[in-house]
Amino acid sequence: MLSPPVLHTPLVEAGLTALTGLGKRQIENYRQECWIEGVHFKRVSPKGNSESKRGTTWYNYPGINKFIQDS
Repeated sequence: MLSPPVLHTPLVEAGLTALTGLGKRQIENYRQECWIEGVHFKRVSPKGNSESKRGTTWYNYPGINKFIQDS
């Protein structure tokens, strides 16, 4: 049996979907319109370049959860 994710750890899109039920397009819309890069999400390339639009997008679940609670 898998243990539940630690909620203060950054998540990739699949983890965020599992916790929130948000779909790929919903996450994309929030990322483009509402969430702040560096606060709610961060892009990191395999070379560690955070300025790149390529690479993995990591999501700050506690920050996103707070954003939703405050809305």
